[in-house]
Amino acid sequence: MYPLERYLNKLKKYVKDKARPEGSICEAYLSQKITHFCSYYFESHIRSTRTKIGHNMDFDIEEQSYAALSVFRRQGKPSDKCVERFLNDLEINTSNLYILLNCVEVDPILE
Repeated sequence: MYPLERYLNKLKKYVKDKARPEGSICEAYLSQKITHFCSYYFESHIRSTRTKIGHNMDFDIEEQSYAALSVFRRQGKPSDKCVERFLNDLEINTSNLYILLNCVEVDPILE
């Protein structure tokens, strides 16, 4: 039920007129959907949830171009303070397997 309760909370925030909450919710919902639909037509002019840049994507892509393998060239930035820690054997093996299965540079060797 948590996603449904979360959505209902979002709808409750739309209420401006306490005497007629259904009308306020309907009006806000329709204006949100119209804005989203118009964002497909006016691609660069309207900022909506579809065209909004995520909070991890607000950096220059050239910043990470120094990575040698393609798996390390992912876009994003840390969401919290960076902390150095040591990996245990299971984590090291898992990361090695991930690199071997998802790296384009390793495909010719695997074939």
